[in-house]
Amino acid sequence: MADGIRVIVTDIGSVLFEFDPEHRFDLLAEQTGLERGELEERLFTSGFETRCEAGEFTPDQIRDQVADMTGFEGTTETLSNLWTSAFTLAHETLETMSAAGLPLAIFSNNGPLFADYFDERFPEAAEWFRHRYFACRLKARKPDPAAYRQVEERLHTALAAAPHQLLFIDDNRENTAAAAERGWQVHTFTGPDALRSVLAHIT
Repeated sequence: MADGIRVIVTDIGSVLFEFDPEHRFDLLAEQTGLERGELEERLFTSGFETRCEAGEFTPDQIRDQVADMTGFEGTTETLSNLWTSAFTLAHETLETMSAAGLPLAIFSNNGPLFADYFDERFPEAAEWFRHRYFACRLKARKPDPAAYRQVEERLHTALAAAPHQLLFIDDNRENTAAAAERGWQVHTFTGPDALRSVLAHIT
């Protein structure tokens, strides 16, 4: 399956990072005094987080809107720390990817509270991922074809990699299917063991 791969492109949540949204909700509840259900409705079900991911707001604008919606009183940096607290680096997965000896790229729907603080919050991962494509900077979210097209163009410019030379790893089958339609090679992530088996066959 992974023949002729030149770049490994990975999702973040539930792939490169373990994702625990409940921890984030707990911290938000402590900061705002609001119940989990109310926070989910105001920040997520309302579509606000999707708009953040799509790049409609700067980090400071996000902080101001979260303050208006929830009563949050912290700084933008504090909010970023709180937001990214849902993510814990999956060391085994990182080691599996880095051992392949290929350039590594991030392709994520995360917004600026993650993207703009990536180096500061996750230096161990940041040193491996110099090619980063976040929805908030692409102004398009997976599985929108516009997001994939931009990643293709930028990796071609940076590394002369064609779409069929990209291996895209994501836990969402809709996202991997969208990549496969464009000629990318794909792996729907279920754990580091299956990924290790795929990467062992790279030629």
